[in-house]
Amino acid sequence: MQVISKHWDKINPLDINSYIRNRGYEALRKVIREMDPKDVVSEIKNSGLRGRGGAGFPTGEKWEISAQAKSKEKYFICNLDESEPGVYKDRTIAEKNPHQIIEGLLIGAYAIGARKAFLYINGHYLKQAEILSVALDQALEKELVGKGILGSAVDIEVEIFQGAGAYICGEETALINSMEGKRGEPRLK
Repeated sequence: MQVISKHWDKINPLDINSYIRNRGYEALRKVIREMDPKDVVSEIKNSGLRGRGGAGFPTGEKWEISAQAKSKEKYFICNLDESEPGVYKDRTIAEKNPHQIIEGLLIGAYAIGARKAFLYINGHYLKQAEILSVALDQALEKELVGKGILGSAVDIEVEIFQGAGAYICGEETALINSMEGKRGEPRLK
């Protein structure tokens, strides 16, 4: 948890320069300028990072499967729905350090070859959605999001999607259904 909360109350979440002064976006810069997407996936696999919900599936394996998928279009989704009763991790991260979420989202999208990424946030989190929106606008101004990230040939558009706040949308296929305007219920895989 210390990695996630390391800069809480030390940076201004509404000021990208505050995040950058604390080495923010350095990982993205390194990934875009020095690493092949396969190297990023390998690094995540070696880290042992796991998903924070559900079965704790290894993140590197999920990214590897996604990177190897043969598809013209790929999307990367960060799930900030958090509808479990009494859980406040997602809204707190969005409120305290939105740029950390955006930076991680961009690194993940790059690793799997996605040119479009979504921040799926619980629709009841109006304050946090606004903070993320400000952070995203600031990242766009600094060429950290969108076309030609950091002067490279990498393009990743990011959009915030506000869901209905349904517990079942923690499951990935239910979340995708919700984003497609369908009922938020799981699909057969």
